[in-house]
Amino acid sequence: MARRLALLVALAALAAAAAPESGRAALFFLFEPTSAKPGETVTVRLGGTPKAFTRAQAVRPFQRAIRLYLAPNGTVQRLRTRFDARLHFIATLTPDARGRGKISFTVPPLDGDAYAVAAWCPGCARFSFGRTFFTLPVSSYTAARYPMLLNVRPPSSSATCPVTVPNGSTPPGEHRAAHFHGNGLLWTGLAPDRPIGRLDEDGSYFDKLLWTTILYETLTLRAVRLDATAPPARWKANEGGSAGSWATAVWFSSAGCWRLTARVGDVSLSVVVRVGDA
Repeated sequence: MARRLALLVALAALAAAAAPESGRAALFFLFEPTSAKPGETVTVRLGGTPKAFTRAQAVRPFQRAIRLYLAPNGTVQRLRTRFDARLHFIATLTPDARGRGKISFTVPPLDGDAYAVAAWCPGCARFSFGRTFFTLPVSSYTAARYPMLLNVRPPSSSATCPVTVPNGSTPPGEHRAAHFHGNGLLWTGLAPDRPIGRLDEDGSYFDKLLWTTILYETLTLRAVRLDATAPPARWKANEGGSAGSWATAVWFSSAGCWRLTARVGDVSLSVVVRVGDA
């Protein structure tokens, strides 16, 4: 039974060579609900896992963890590596001995689209000819029958800037606090009730942001303005005072609504913030 998950992956990989859509779709990740806005909570589970499954029902020993990502369904099949910046990390799922598991995640601030799953499964390598990274595009035939796509709905048109509300996910070693926001591997702190950034002498808006991770890799940052065309933000990252923390100095080119995406290796965390007096 402990090999069930890896064997399913191997069978799916073999089938994919002949039938890419149906074979890859056999990789068993199901969403509930199948439609959500950024900031809402969604559950993803392995195929064969009952909807009512709880961690208390899990059979030990647990298998190696699987990292899950989202990408637009029309794009995901073209991705070849878990380090592709078009992937959006959502959660780490750890199957039990019977290949069952589910986890909840906060929908990142993504553009409205239908998103499929990509997965990094190190424990699957010996059953899938060394493969560990899988993309799972979904055909219209499959999508009509199985909840394998997540439809991300755009924010309400009345929201001038859909600022990210922190989900309370707290980094290891920290006291639980409402301002923390994260995905289990990467975290930051947010204050959604007020804008960030102070006007600098060169006309940009400057602020410092702190990110925390349990991954010992270099952090990179990308900032894009959502409500208008603007030059990208400038940034500089320095390791913080404790292991796994990064302090980023950010110079936003203008006031407005900005989406920040921090990335450490294959793990990303995106948030939307209001900058300046916009």
